[in-house]
Amino acid sequence: MLLSSLFFSLMSAMVRGLSEVNSYTTVAMRFIVGGLVAGALFSSGIQKLRWINWPWIVLRGVSGGIACILFYWGIQHVGLSKGVLLGYTYVIFASIFSVFILREQIKLPHWIAIATALVGAGLICGVTNLSMGSGEMVALLGGVIAGFAVVCVTKCRENDSSTNIFFSQCIFGLVIVFWPVTSHWAMPTTGQWHTLVLIGVLAAGGQLSMTYAYKYTGATQGSLLGLLTPILGTLIGVAYFREALGIGFLLGASLVLASCCYLSLNPVGRPTPNPGVGAMAACVELTAQTGK
Repeated sequence: MLLSSLFFSLMSAMVRGLSEVNSYTTVAMRFIVGGLVAGALFSSGIQKLRWINWPWIVLRGVSGGIACILFYWGIQHVGLSKGVLLGYTYVIFASIFSVFILREQIKLPHWIAIATALVGAGLICGVTNLSMGSGEMVALLGGVIAGFAVVCVTKCRENDSSTNIFFSQCIFGLVIVFWPVTSHWAMPTTGQWHTLVLIGVLAAGGQLSMTYAYKYTGATQGSLLGLLTPILGTLIGVAYFREALGIGFLLGASLVLASCCYLSLNPVGRPTPNPGVGAMAACVELTAQTGK
């Protein structure tokens, strides 16, 4: 999950320097490159293309694709700080969904850690006046859908490989974004194409490592660890783009790190699987990865 945060932070740095390309084109390239990466793993025999838990695979693909589109749209239309903060509210929504769908046992200290991390993320993003217009509501809707997508990932990881789950997002995401891309198409320059490909590669690395990790972290703990992304992104901004490092970042980073440390030492309670079901899931996972 930490590796995933690093990949997504590097991706955000690339997106920051590509503001002249519309968000639909950027997210479409993310899905295309991701699909090619997954396809290479399938064709090489490293992974086997096999969707087992079809209902959750479809739900993950559709919800994940929509969440990505709304996240990029939010950054472009309501600003980077506000858009990122509203997108990262998926942490709290994933926790709520996980109680009803995954039966995760979230106690009061866990909720306090989640709330503390969200406050820290807000301080990192520098948001002090969060007005809620139509654009903000769309960005917040992206956070709600992303929270559901995270729970779908955790559910899929019971018997589907991370590559297959990621591939579903790429396929369904491309279908959803096809019309907006064709309606707002503008040919990128050669340099912009190179950056778009790099964004896609970094997003693929982040998505694959994140999907793999959710099987072992659960939806709540994994989502909270994902809040390290804004911290790493800001550090990249300071080191590469010479952005100022304010007191808000230092305080916010401390709150997020403290929350992550607490949840790592006191993980959310997860239902104990039936031994027979667990053994069968392990066999399915091995089959999905080896094809044997």
